[in-house]
Amino acid sequence: MRDGQPVDAAAWTGRVRLGGRWLDDVVDPVALGRQLRDGATVVLQSLHRTVPSVGGFAGALEAQVSHPVQVNAYLAPPGSAGLAAHADDHDVFAVQLHGTKRWWVDGLGDLDLVAGDVLYVPAGTRHRAETGERSSLHLTVGIIRVTYRQAVQRLLAREAALDAPLPLGFASSTGAEDALELGLGDAVQAAAKVLVDADPADVAGHERRRRRPRVRHDGHLASLVALDDLDADSVVVLRDGPQPVVSVEDDGRLRLDLGERVLHLPAGADASIDRLLSGERCRVADLPDLTPRSRLVVARRLVAEGMLLVVG
Repeated sequence: MRDGQPVDAAAWTGRVRLGGRWLDDVVDPVALGRQLRDGATVVLQSLHRTVPSVGGFAGALEAQVSHPVQVNAYLAPPGSAGLAAHADDHDVFAVQLHGTKRWWVDGLGDLDLVAGDVLYVPAGTRHRAETGERSSLHLTVGIIRVTYRQAVQRLLAREAALDAPLPLGFASSTGAEDALELGLGDAVQAAAKVLVDADPADVAGHERRRRRPRVRHDGHLASLVALDDLDADSVVVLRDGPQPVVSVEDDGRLRLDLGERVLHLPAGADASIDRLLSGERCRVADLPDLTPRSRLVVARRLVAEGMLLVVG
């Protein structure tokens, strides 16, 4: 960014050949450095997806606040302003990591942040920032609000009758006006019934399940490779992140909700699942109430599905 406007990507990217294919828009570090020296601000978006330490921090914060968290970084040279005065539609925590930065925040005026300072900017609050005589690096930790309006919209989205199309010719003078009014009357009544009959506990449960913390899969590929040698003496452990939700289906099978997918296991595996959910390391041979072959089958499947890691 320079003076509040994006810099043409052609000025800081190039074309490279990778695996027999040409890739466009690959960052050129030398060209990027030239832009930084010439007064542009380098913006690293969605840093929580590319830097493990930032991702761990964002995941821990998201687990506490339940609202989605995103992290960007801004590296700005001396005497520059990356963005003009603006307001974000989400809450922001600005975390100063290096150098100083002067902020103007509507209602607060001017203030200087130094390394270690944190500034909270509520959604909808106009603000801008610029560097002084030194380069500045700061993170913006964005809290993406999940609103009651969105929860109600998701509730109404479950009502299939509201997906019916409006009548043909509803906007013309073909006599479809009455059909449109009748159809809208039925749709409004259907929506009203959904809202009146809704169980707040059920809606709340649906929202909680949607916002389960993100799962990290560190070590998953290494564990898949280790499956080649998995035996009774192998040691497995529950992967980091939110615990799977266990329930029993009508046919007696165990249902494991991993957040991103659902698994089903035989009814006799409940004691072994309880052991694994304790979070302690466990030898495959020590999984209770299963035959030796069933222990290997269950362990292999849970490793393959990303629930367990092979650690020994």
